[in-house]
Amino acid sequence: MSKITITILGTTAGAPTKDRGHAAVHISHDDGVVFSCLFDCGEGTQRQLMRAGINLMDIDNIFITHWHGDHCLGLAGLIDTMGFDGRERPLYVYSPEPQRLKAFLSVTRSHRKFKVMALRVRSRGRNESLVFENDRVKVFSVPVCHGVPAVAYALEEKAKVNIDPCKAAAMGLQSGLLYGELKKKGSVVILGRKISIEDVSANHTGKRVVYSGDSEICDNLRSMAREADLLVQDCTYFCEAGDENRYFHASLPEVAAMTREENVKRTVLTHLSRRHDNIAELRSMVKDIPGFEVAEDLCRFVV
Repeated sequence: MSKITITILGTTAGAPTKDRGHAAVHISHDDGVVFSCLFDCGEGTQRQLMRAGINLMDIDNIFITHWHGDHCLGLAGLIDTMGFDGRERPLYVYSPEPQRLKAFLSVTRSHRKFKVMALRVRSRGRNESLVFENDRVKVFSVPVCHGVPAVAYALEEKAKVNIDPCKAAAMGLQSGLLYGELKKKGSVVILGRKISIEDVSANHTGKRVVYSGDSEICDNLRSMAREADLLVQDCTYFCEAGDENRYFHASLPEVAAMTREENVKRTVLTHLSRRHDNIAELRSMVKDIPGFEVAEDLCRFVV
């Protein structure tokens, strides 16, 4: 069975604290082959990866939500370390305003041998965009409301097609080799009879993990979060309702309302203002909200 592991590398907002680092989320998808990627890369992210036991050399794709420093200032150091460790294959960085990556990296004199590819993510409009796809997962983006070009992301497993052996046998399909041909071609012919994959299988919807980045609650974020298995959600002001709209962030009452209305299964609150320095107190505030958890640096969740 596949699993998606989410490691929250940094949980602070704006400025770091002695206990909490800047925004970064590592997600791995494991269905026998591991896909490893990073969402945002705040200052100190490479050290947090090391502390979490995650090999930064396995990361080929980094998805930046926006270019505020607390979400991107770890990129240069991480890329330098990849160069020191002999990386040769390309690194792909997805973001709004991708031209900023070239300017950002030009500040340092890196001696890397690999290419860093800057790929544009749409930061206007109302629809989700497919920004990455491989054989097992897709990553989508959607513009959100943060005062600068910004997006939220969703990592989604591709739907799985499971052949029902009883249905297959009843239709004369018994060979494992034919199963493979059926999955590849969509249909096979047995004794002059065409059997389609829909006749003998059931689709299982893949799991979906959403990362809000920084945003006030908006229609695009609501749409992306809908029915999510896990939402990693900006909750900068936590309980200060009214403050959030000054800086395009979200507060706990708003997040609770959105996740309830959009049927989010599980919510992890992060990007917490440094004024909130008592995690136990924050957790006591969400204990009666089903599926809500408050993140600490290096905490892990599996869906």
